[in-house]
Amino acid sequence: MGRFTSEWGFFMYGPAIPVVMLTALVFWFSATAFRRGRALRKRGVRIAAKCVNRERDAKGVSTLTMQFTAEDGRKLQVRVGPFRSPPALVGGIIDVVYDPEDLSNAETPDNVMTGRVSLPATVLSGLVLALAVFVLFFGD
Repeated sequence: MGRFTSEWGFFMYGPAIPVVMLTALVFWFSATAFRRGRALRKRGVRIAAKCVNRERDAKGVSTLTMQFTAEDGRKLQVRVGPFRSPPALVGGIIDVVYDPEDLSNAETPDNVMTGRVSLPATVLSGLVLALAVFVLFFGD
């Protein structure tokens, strides 16, 4: 039940399709969070930045636009957050950590991912994804 043959002759199982889609999404988000956090922990540069804008959504969650001068002299603006209670108002100065190899990767020091959640989520979703893809194409 739920099994059909694809155009390539593989047997495909209907329930595996949403599992593959969901786990691929979880894998992508967790791997991205882990990679970005790891880059900030390994090579991140901590610097004082000025808050130049604050945006708040309907749920009261804020993001801040921070401006600073990178080590190489470039003036940068990055968005950090989300925050329930933002650490600065417009005009305020707080520290941010940025990745000199990926200038879009910046966060406040307290919000830098440690990997305690994202690494296990990446590994687990990767294993489930591999199993679901195997069942999707080779299950019988």
